[in-house]
Amino acid sequence: MRLSDSARRILVHAVRVGLFATIILLVHSRFAVGTSHTARDPAIGIDDVARIMPDAAALGDVNEDGSRAVLNSDDGPLGYVLQTSPISDHIIGFSGPTNMLVAFGPDDSIVGVSILRSGDTREHLDEVRESPGFLSSFDGKSRSEVAGTVQVDAVSGATLTSLAISESIIHRLGGAKTSLRFPEPAEISELQSLFPDADHLQSGDRSDLTAVYAADQLAGYVLRSSPAADNIVGYQGPTDTFIGLNLDKHVNGFVVGQSYDNEPYVGYVREDDYFRRTFNELSLDELASADLQAMQVEGVSGATMTSLAVAEGIVAAAQTQLKSAQNARSPEQSSWLSIHDLGTGLVIVAAIIIGFTRLRANKRLRIAFQLILIVYLGWTVGNLLSQAMIAGWAKHGLPWRNAAGLVMLSIAAFACPIFTKRNLYCSHLCPHGAVQQLVKRRIGYQVSLNRTLTKLWKLIPGLLLLWCLVVVLAGLSFSLVDIEPFDAYLFPIAGWATIVVAIVGIVASLFIPMAYCRFGCPTGLLLEYLRYNAKSDRWTIRDWIATGYLALAVAICFL
Repeated sequence: MRLSDSARRILVHAVRVGLFATIILLVHSRFAVGTSHTARDPAIGIDDVARIMPDAAALGDVNEDGSRAVLNSDDGPLGYVLQTSPISDHIIGFSGPTNMLVAFGPDDSIVGVSILRSGDTREHLDEVRESPGFLSSFDGKSRSEVAGTVQVDAVSGATLTSLAISESIIHRLGGAKTSLRFPEPAEISELQSLFPDADHLQSGDRSDLTAVYAADQLAGYVLRSSPAADNIVGYQGPTDTFIGLNLDKHVNGFVVGQSYDNEPYVGYVREDDYFRRTFNELSLDELASADLQAMQVEGVSGATMTSLAVAEGIVAAAQTQLKSAQNARSPEQSSWLSIHDLGTGLVIVAAIIIGFTRLRANKRLRIAFQLILIVYLGWTVGNLLSQAMIAGWAKHGLPWRNAAGLVMLSIAAFACPIFTKRNLYCSHLCPHGAVQQLVKRRIGYQVSLNRTLTKLWKLIPGLLLLWCLVVVLAGLSFSLVDIEPFDAYLFPIAGWATIVVAIVGIVASLFIPMAYCRFGCPTGLLLEYLRYNAKSDRWTIRDWIATGYLALAVAICFL
């Protein structure tokens, strides 16, 4: 039976969308391996054990504590093994937890440790494996010795990963919660801005308050965010914070201590007096139940992720302190929509109304809305689609809680071309597209490209898409933000590469209308490829190329 034109159009279009969805699923499944854990211990293979115990031939049943006896070929005991997962899965290194195998000899001392699986980056794990003496530093130690460890030497170039591995082993062997990331005790000099007259401290356990004295008189208390916040990561790592409390145990400010985050961002937080007064006058109870969304804590401009991680860490520290004092209160459920998320939602609704009605022909309205896109969606909240964003979400899932506005924008961007024939994002939602529309034909001299040159230039977005796919699946250390201009709208944190791409694209658009959109944007090409149209029933060269991309993805993942 011959399909009608409309049925064929729908079928071919569905296959086209399916190609894209399959690539996304391949990326997600590739990076989900090693990071998804069940409540039960993952299986340990005899080959894993034999790397540490060469004479191992069999494993006994799983004991109540998760350990398994190791037997030789004569069923003689060699010792036992256990793994850190799932008990230590909450301990995150640079980008994920690591499941470690710990092997013990008959005398209950460690004979070796090895990495079973990890959600951390390959480069950091390689540094740990190749570091002389790091993994072997546990050899010969008893369970109690390891559990009592309070300081270790991290691996240079893989500090967070190596410290998380050590913490995972210590935690698995029953060690008290400590901080290997920030092991040094608080110094009085770090707290002078909170207590100018302070001259000495009386410290207790990390989860307790540190008493601050001035001339032998109690001046107040200090609550430290570490170790409660050691796994709250900003842009690149955790940050240690000291929260000052007056004699009534109300917050009088906080200071930022050591950090593994990018120093420019940490510096912005340290210098922002307004942000450091965010929690002032709150009691410990109020701080522990603080709702950052309801308080409209939006962070420090240019260091949003770092500052919000600091704020979350402060709340986590208060919760831990109250829990340790058996006076914890459950924090209220935070709203997942911030003011800027709602603002982004309103912009999306406005774009739909303008883009799907005759209002799009109103020049004054169109220009006003383009300015809103640039100023609000671009400069203010930085909500722009990019290949770096798509790649990150494909690997780790949608950040509904932390970036609901951007998720809504992405849904609108992909749903509209797939179901409505209109590429709404490129025409009515992209700030960089709005800039190009505003500068289009603003000067008299325009460049006319011949057909051959136009075809050659149009190859660039497809090649960039291919490069993005290779970078993501092969785990190459290349920043995808550098090939697109969108980070330039957050100028304080933008790199030079993305700024150059933005400037070149805008200047080119003065002479060639929408130059970047037509000849440089891989995200725009992807959305246009997914757009349903009158010619969707035709299997074109683009579809063969997309099929080739899928074949490449399969090859990288499984070969």
